[in-house]
Amino acid sequence: MRLSRACLASAAVSALALAAFIAPASAAPVPMTLSVSAGPTGGGNTVVGTLAANPTTPSPIAAGTTPTVQFQFIGTGATTCSTRAKDVTQIAATGTTTTAGVLTVDPAHVRRISSTKITFKVPSASYPASSINATGLVLAGSQITAKWNVCVYDSDSTTTSVLLTSSPYTVVLRPTITSVVPTSSPAGGGQTITVNGTGFTVVSTPLTATIDGAALTNIKVGANGTSFTATTGPRAAGTNLALTVTAPGGTVSSLDPDNNIATSDTPIPFDYSNGIKISPNTGAVGDSVTVDVLGAGFSALQFDPAAPATNSSAHVFLVDGAYTPNLNRGVAECRDVVVVSDTELVCTLNLAADRLSPTTSLPVGGSAIVEGAYILTVVADGGTAAFGSANPTIVSSGATFTVAPY
Repeated sequence: MRLSRACLASAAVSALALAAFIAPASAAPVPMTLSVSAGPTGGGNTVVGTLAANPTTPSPIAAGTTPTVQFQFIGTGATTCSTRAKDVTQIAATGTTTTAGVLTVDPAHVRRISSTKITFKVPSASYPASSINATGLVLAGSQITAKWNVCVYDSDSTTTSVLLTSSPYTVVLRPTITSVVPTSSPAGGGQTITVNGTGFTVVSTPLTATIDGAALTNIKVGANGTSFTATTGPRAAGTNLALTVTAPGGTVSSLDPDNNIATSDTPIPFDYSNGIKISPNTGAVGDSVTVDVLGAGFSALQFDPAAPATNSSAHVFLVDGAYTPNLNRGVAECRDVVVVSDTELVCTLNLAADRLSPTTSLPVGGSAIVEGAYILTVVADGGTAAFGSANPTIVSSGATFTVAPY
């Protein structure tokens, strides 16, 4: 049976009406990855969220829109985001528990970067008093961590908003340093130290630490997050250096150990001493010995193999007692220096040479090297024109070289 054009038109209109009445279901939320999944109590840090688009939802964040970003506390109840954006509820803290928590990020601190990426600032006490949240995302009572959900909606409506994505976020203590034991290391590193403080709890990223740029290794954090042990790396000698710790709750320097530049506290400086290790550390009178020297800062030294011992290039001296530029330059020079790396050099020590003169590179006759204990000394500047111009970069009793028949 053939239908008339009028019947076909009527059926088409009915189909369109039915389609309009049965609205398509909203697409399911897509996963989101945060640039950092943990941050300090008090907030204030900036986070980037990247949404994982899929064929069903190729552009989760529509062009020309600014999504609503909320932090919803994960307590003993629901551990997922609300289907709709919640009314703003200020955090209420009782004892050690956050009893209510929904903080909406100030829209002025949310930015759409693309259809799959946003950036936002964690609610902070530094917001103006007229802001939505003036107290920031904080820990309550004696909490050291607290879990939240970052919930992103297409609007701030509590009835029609759609949840676009979510991701967990952990609030942790800002780190502080109360003590460092010991507060020094030899230039070659290898010193085990213990750092005491707060906020060292490992959440999503490992704790890292450096001393003026030299990385600490073998970091082991205590279960309570109030201390960790580590091993120092090699570094040229220096004093009043900062030990910097980067934890999930932020970064702290031992020169501002309470992590509050606005208050006065006592710095905890770290020193690298002039220490080296040598091998071998013995030789017989008259021998020629190749010595392997381990330390730090050797790459910056300029050795001139053709220069006399009194010039301003770097030198390696075998010294009887303490090195003094104009008075005690040593008994011999370790020559033919090869800098292997910043932490190693090799030189040849001629134990048949006579004692060096303080003012020339020539040996002093009648003062041959005798058996005894000497100190190998690396000098950055061997000049003698003015007292103090010489710079003994690495001098240590730990670099004792013994001349003896064994």
